[in-house]
Amino acid sequence: MKRFYFVTLLPLFATFISCKQFLDIKPNGKTIPKTSDEFASLLHNRLNEIDYADNSEPLIGSIGSLTDIEYFSDNLDANLNIFPGGSNLPVYVGQKLNEQQTRYSTLYQRIRDCNIIIDNLKTEDNEESKNVLGTAYAMRGVAYFLLLREFCEPYQSDDQLGVPLVTRFDMEEKPLRSTYGQSIHQIEQDLNKSISYHVSDKLFRFTEDVSRAYLARLHFWTKNWDNAISQSITLISSYPMLDTTEYRAMIQSKNSQLGNTLLRSYIFNDQNGDITYSNESQAIQFRPASKDFFDLFTEKEEDVRFNIIFGKKRINKKNFFAGVRTDEMVLILAEAYAHKGNEDKALEYLNLIRSKRIPKYVAYTAANLPAISTTGLIKVDADGKPLTPLIQAILNERRKELYGEGDRFWELKRNGSPSFWVASNGRRYTTYPYMYTFPIPRTDMQIINGLIQNPGYFN
Repeated sequence: MKRFYFVTLLPLFATFISCKQFLDIKPNGKTIPKTSDEFASLLHNRLNEIDYADNSEPLIGSIGSLTDIEYFSDNLDANLNIFPGGSNLPVYVGQKLNEQQTRYSTLYQRIRDCNIIIDNLKTEDNEESKNVLGTAYAMRGVAYFLLLREFCEPYQSDDQLGVPLVTRFDMEEKPLRSTYGQSIHQIEQDLNKSISYHVSDKLFRFTEDVSRAYLARLHFWTKNWDNAISQSITLISSYPMLDTTEYRAMIQSKNSQLGNTLLRSYIFNDQNGDITYSNESQAIQFRPASKDFFDLFTEKEEDVRFNIIFGKKRINKKNFFAGVRTDEMVLILAEAYAHKGNEDKALEYLNLIRSKRIPKYVAYTAANLPAISTTGLIKVDADGKPLTPLIQAILNERRKELYGEGDRFWELKRNGSPSFWVASNGRRYTTYPYMYTFPIPRTDMQIINGLIQNPGYFN
């Protein structure tokens, strides 16, 4: 197997060091907050990064992180860059693997901040304390989920390598990697604890429903189909799918959190954010959609998504969106039921999403599902089994529905981690299966004796 070399970017102690932002906001030389107001100030520093879509914000992401994920996947055709602007766009994930070491450290910085709050905010006798604690547990759970998805291999068993777990603010603690099962348990525990506080104030962003959505994502990623179904049904009963006009307004909103969107970044804009958004939106127009993706829209203009996504010559028109909306839960339900062997329920939810996006849709039945594609990258499902027409149809709807929302690369990873290559500047660039799992930072490997690196990378 080809191995990927990467360079040292950040030292390990940056992950656990006392946070500068925290010191900056404390009066009179204090370093540990005492009241719920003071803890809320620490928390809202991080929430502001989400609201303004700071490019370094790791939990929800920004247009920069979304465009990178699309450049890495098969939704856009790197062989058809429009010059000169397209010559500077990333061609494949290998060009960005070094940067993921920074992301690893930044996610642990968010965990550190949450640990400070959870360790030290002892009172739960007022609404603000409950909101602060509920949000801290949710953010920690989300951070660990992202670490699991990005820095661990696709789930097959609880015995696989998970992520190092740090649940207390301790600058000296340097844990080894947990098992996958232990990581799952920690994420579940955090998200369920967050749900128990019933956060409903949207000022805190990570409400009870957002925690449920991330639980659904976790269960889906780890193939816990029953629990994925349970959480998803709860959410879509409260946030049903929208009709065409409302859907179009939600998807094409630049800043507003509309419709059945539970959480999104970039709800406030400033000059820097607007410049970044404009630049990234223009840059992605230099890379056309792939023909394979374009051809999935067999109904063409009858499908509202087709007109939102595509312009002339397969050029992107969609406003990229970082967040969570409950339409994803409908797709989770369709696939979870398919994996459980309940074809009728799977078709029910598959047809539900098609009915809301294609006004004159033809309902899928077991008899009229499209034949298995011979050209698509995904050949096997999450269990490693050959694709069935039903699973393929669900994955195709997901690809169309969640384009531009940071989903496709992880779907490739979850369903077989296929190897594929693109040609650029007379060279061939290959995404190998191991590249879907990012490297543990080299400094961590050097400092923490016994820490295990992911396959494909040197220590």
